[in-house]
Amino acid sequence: IRFQESEGVWKNVYFSEIAERISVSGQAGTLPGIEFEDIISGEGRLNKDVYQKECFKYGKLFNKGDVLFGKLRPYLKNIILADFRGVAIGDFWVLRSKENNSKFLYTMVLSEAFMKVANISSGSKMPRADWNLVSATRFNIPINKKEQQYIGKYFSIFDTQISTASSRLASLKQVKEASLQAMFPQKGETVPKIRFKGFEEEWVNVRLEDIGYCYTGLSGKTKEDFGAGTSWYISFLNVLTNAKIDTTLFEKVKVNKDEHQNEVHKGDLFFNTSSETPEEVGMCSVLDVETKNVYLNSFCFGFRITDNNINPLYIAYLIRSNIGRRIMSVLAQGATRFNLSKSNFYKIEIWVPSCIEEQQKIASYFTSLDKQIALQTQRLEKLRQIKAACLDKMFV
Repeated sequence: IRFQESEGVWKNVYFSEIAERISVSGQAGTLPGIEFEDIISGEGRLNKDVYQKECFKYGKLFNKGDVLFGKLRPYLKNIILADFRGVAIGDFWVLRSKENNSKFLYTMVLSEAFMKVANISSGSKMPRADWNLVSATRFNIPINKKEQQYIGKYFSIFDTQISTASSRLASLKQVKEASLQAMFPQKGETVPKIRFKGFEEEWVNVRLEDIGYCYTGLSGKTKEDFGAGTSWYISFLNVLTNAKIDTTLFEKVKVNKDEHQNEVHKGDLFFNTSSETPEEVGMCSVLDVETKNVYLNSFCFGFRITDNNINPLYIAYLIRSNIGRRIMSVLAQGATRFNLSKSNFYKIEIWVPSCIEEQQKIASYFTSLDKQIALQTQRLEKLRQIKAACLDKMFV
């Protein structure tokens, strides 16, 4: 892929003809210091304001327009184009463009052609890129400096779009986290801090054993039964990661007609029975669509609500809130792996709006937020894929 105005063959030059390595030492303090942990790998941007970070370590001085290349484990792509003067702390190369085109140099070191050499020159235990090998390797670059500038600017726009999408996604997640905190009663409260207009009724305290019953997932299955047959099952990961079950992620399982297995129904809640951390025990997910011939994995259990005044999706978001996580983590038992006792599960007491319309309003609000987060996640992933594809096709 080339720009319309571009023509002619590319020239083949040593990397040392394109960039020089700067090795002037300095101390952070009056200047901001950048460490590996400050860079979002592969995205060329910082995850924090390094001007607000207290750091007095020594490193390599860099100027605006220099490329910082993390030579330790180069495949992680701890790479950034500096837009200020500072100190690079750790195993960085400070690269300065000899072509006076820093954006092109930054894009070039992200390319597959360059990364292949940087990673081949790595060691085994603590892989580090080898400057002698990289600097003596020939790379193809456009003869025309305008084409270099076009390429650099093109990927700079991509990085801006990715950064904007990432920030938007982070903001949406923060809104959801804050809402989960404010829209459910906290410890010692009987109503939440924030409510929708028009709802003033007191919330009620209910025990789970009074509003439904548990059932088990698949039992008696062997490895050969999974991935075959005409039935479907909901995976452990589907329950763990989604407040609403993703029906596109159903997996195949063989269930014979004479087997006694519990088929899932619309409105059922699912909980994982164990995890390596107490905070992830009893994560809740709800099936909000009608299904047929669908079952639950054996590492989770189902909970079927029998009270028509309870909205299942409301319960799912409540259990995923910080108050719900605290309830479940207290019930988690174990040392290296934590398990949820069903007898203790039945005794859980939760606060629920007495008006089901308020429950539905809360559930709809979080459903809308989740849709926005999913769309923004897809957009971000698509931008990353397009950038990766262009890096592959716009360099020789």
